[in-house]
Amino acid sequence: MTYTMDNSLRIMRSSQNKDMQFRSSFFFDEFECSNPLGSKRGILKLGAIYFTLRNISPKYNSSLLNIHLVALFHAQDIKTYGFDKILGPLVQDISTLETNGIQIPLFDHTVYGTIVQVTGDNLGVHSLFGFVESFSARYCCRFCLLEKEDFQTEFSEDSPKMSVRTKELHAEHCQNMQSNPSLPYVMGVKKSCLLNSLQYFHTTANFSVDIMHDILEGVAQYEMKLLIQHLIDNYTTSAEVHRRIQSFNYGFMEQNNKPPGVALREGSNDLGLNATQSWCLLRHLPIMFGDLVRPNDQHWYCSFLLLQIVNIVFSSVISTGITIYLKHLIAEHHSLFKHLFPDKNLLPKHHFMVHYPSCMQKIGPLLHCWCMRYEAKHNFFKKQLKSFKNITKTLAKKHQCQMAYIWQTFDPNDMKLGPGKMAPLNEMEVGAEMAEKLNVPMWTKVLNVKWVKRCGNTYRLGLAVCVQVQNDMPVFHVIQNIVIKDEQVLLITTALKTFCLAEHIHAYKVAHTTEAPSVLEITDILHKLFDILMSYGCDSDLYIVPYCFM
Repeated sequence: MTYTMDNSLRIMRSSQNKDMQFRSSFFFDEFECSNPLGSKRGILKLGAIYFTLRNISPKYNSSLLNIHLVALFHAQDIKTYGFDKILGPLVQDISTLETNGIQIPLFDHTVYGTIVQVTGDNLGVHSLFGFVESFSARYCCRFCLLEKEDFQTEFSEDSPKMSVRTKELHAEHCQNMQSNPSLPYVMGVKKSCLLNSLQYFHTTANFSVDIMHDILEGVAQYEMKLLIQHLIDNYTTSAEVHRRIQSFNYGFMEQNNKPPGVALREGSNDLGLNATQSWCLLRHLPIMFGDLVRPNDQHWYCSFLLLQIVNIVFSSVISTGITIYLKHLIAEHHSLFKHLFPDKNLLPKHHFMVHYPSCMQKIGPLLHCWCMRYEAKHNFFKKQLKSFKNITKTLAKKHQCQMAYIWQTFDPNDMKLGPGKMAPLNEMEVGAEMAEKLNVPMWTKVLNVKWVKRCGNTYRLGLAVCVQVQNDMPVFHVIQNIVIKDEQVLLITTALKTFCLAEHIHAYKVAHTTEAPSVLEITDILHKLFDILMSYGCDSDLYIVPYCFM
């Protein structure tokens, strides 16, 4: 279910805090709206600012319907006029919302609002906040004042060399820049940001990080390339590596994300994959090549540490203890990487990972502020442009018309169904339990389908779901049947036996059982759905590859 703006207001109306604020999260990025040659040619590059309401649950904010356009402008205008001219009207409106508030018919009291977070890719956030835009500069981190050469040796915020940026230090750096304009930057600061004039926001207290570009399009591909080269040098051939990657059965859930291949060209730090393909390959690389690698291989263990880090970072639920564990994982991983590859430099994105634990303690799961869903919003503007006269006005008008149409026609209970047939409950194995959950008589006919898609998730026969965690071990069930009655979805499942987490291939070893079927509702499921896979070198064992910390 996706809430529109009006529904969001109704939800927040029930808040006990009468002075409740609209807590908005802003996103800035640049994109090429019309260029078949690529996304970085700069011919018609636009800048966009979006916002979401953080009062709404993250599962609803992930919908593009709840990502709203604030401003659309030519990227060249930033160089011509600067960010202050573009942000001026926005900051003025937010400042009024902070101090005077607004009257809304749905509320009996004045409603206030503010910006609680600004997110974007590293380049976009640095340019918006007035930090250096070159990540080869001496001070290129927006969180601390560690010099770039120390990125290769300091892997924890507890290091005495690592001092965190504060509001007072930032003001001092901005003052030094104003007193001596000839300086290119002071401690990584080029200019002050207009957003700092707001009452409740400051750039040094903005703890959002970009795990999509930092990890999936940066660190993960950089280290997977080194690992694949290690496999080729010690265990197999380049042809076998490509064959396994292309022929592996990734399952239904990853059928659209599987990598078409990997580019192992010299002089590049990536594999030529997008973010979702990189995430897919990273999770399945151990199960694809684990049968070839010795158990005590340190390069393999380094990739295992990275997978553990990624699973925590991409978890939607975290605890303080997990963030402390993550801090030690990152330090161990970076130290081992430098030991294994002394001639390779850690990327600046490796250093940004050092700040992840403290950022998670400040703002919660990082998955809720990543760029993936915001960048998906760009697709609308990339596909709509047919007139090149006043591009920004044309696109903004088309976007607002589409949003108005969707809000008027949206059905929150809409779902797509696969092929199926009607059957009475009294002829089904667990008909009595289903009748109790549906609150209908036993002779009631229900629709029995092979798959159903609801709220962006496709529930399909043969997929596994996690229903609980016992003794730190997830309990999986496999979907055997799907029943629908009056838009209520029931899953008939049978339990899987979870033996252990096979660390060498980073997957849970499971097996089918003969336990009686269970009847589950969608709300009973803890995580997204999983495929049941088989590894290379084993014809009988079944595995489930996790995508988050469980």
